[in-house]
Amino acid sequence: MLALQTISPINPAVRAQAPAAPVYCFVPAGGTDGARTQSRNAIRQLSEAMRACLAAEGVARSNLLADFLGEMTSSIACVDLNQSDPGQARETIRSAEAVFVVCAGDPASIEDARAQAAWVQPVLGSTHREEACGLLLLPVSDGLRATEAEETLGLPVCGMLKTDDQIARLARWIVQE
Repeated sequence: MLALQTISPINPAVRAQAPAAPVYCFVPAGGTDGARTQSRNAIRQLSEAMRACLAAEGVARSNLLADFLGEMTSSIACVDLNQSDPGQARETIRSAEAVFVVCAGDPASIEDARAQAAWVQPVLGSTHREEACGLLLLPVSDGLRATEAEETLGLPVCGMLKTDDQIARLARWIVQE
């Protein structure tokens, strides 16, 4: 059974009360403040789509959802490594089923995604799960295509976050995991 949770920052008292369920981390990346905001907004949209999926199931667990920047009350983790305590971020990443770096396809955002992935992958490697890191790509005009982003970053593109339909499909996949 999957519930959703936002961890940023981690509140140990609330975390202790959270249901045992898979944890997924979403790491916003962007070469500029505007690009990073775009990544955060995409994560917010994905969170809202997951909320809708859970509500459509008619299960009370949809009430466990928390806002991307709100308090932690469920088990999908949204972690911004630039704003989290490094120790807390590492702990959350180690417990995650998967970590998704979210970025636009412009060169500056791809470069920041490379830096974020370079920090995340050794943390996952400490648990022998380097392959648990993927990329969610926000397509932009004149940006890298999915195959180019994969080659550049060495991360598989797990989803494109351009249309509401793409976001809804990814949300359904995560919620059903």
